[in-house]
Amino acid sequence: MKNIFYISFLFLILIFSCKSHITTDLKKLKTIDAQKTTEIITQILQDESKGFLSSSCITEKPKAISYPMVSDFDEYVKNHLKIEDTVHYNLQSHLYKNFKLTADLVPNKKILTQEQFEEFEKKSENGGFSFWNWLETNCENGYSSISKPIFNETFDLAYVQLGTVCGGLCGGGEERIYELINGKWIEKESFGSWIS
Repeated sequence: MKNIFYISFLFLILIFSCKSHITTDLKKLKTIDAQKTTEIITQILQDESKGFLSSSCITEKPKAISYPMVSDFDEYVKNHLKIEDTVHYNLQSHLYKNFKLTADLVPNKKILTQEQFEEFEKKSENGGFSFWNWLETNCENGYSSISKPIFNETFDLAYVQLGTVCGGLCGGGEERIYELINGKWIEKESFGSWIS
């Protein structure tokens, strides 16, 4: 009977120590992710200051981007980044879907929130409001968007979507893969471009 008690006790210790280890690893991954997200978005904003992200306004959640026309987005991104660790990708996917730009990431831009877009839509439905007139008056060069980067396991490859909308039939964007080389994020590949 004592042996069963000791075996059960050891088993419980193992389970709780593994759970604690996983929680610590997730916290560490989230910290690294936040640091790398800030690095790459800051750099892309500088590099694209005369390109897709030249607008004085940027969306809190990506709007001026084109989602790839693929049957399985997760597989699509995993293949581009050569991600094999499912736990890592699931965390990246969760962070990607729940990401919102904040003023500390884009200090020189006006952030257009989800609530504002919902308000614009309601005003347009009621008539007498033109979003495009509002945009021209309030945002120089329309508005731009950037997605949260999805990183590979070693945080040296990233998938990013970015774009701009400058009017009803004016805009463009693309998907990109960036690679971290000597401390700088370099655009490695551009694909999935759209233009209006």
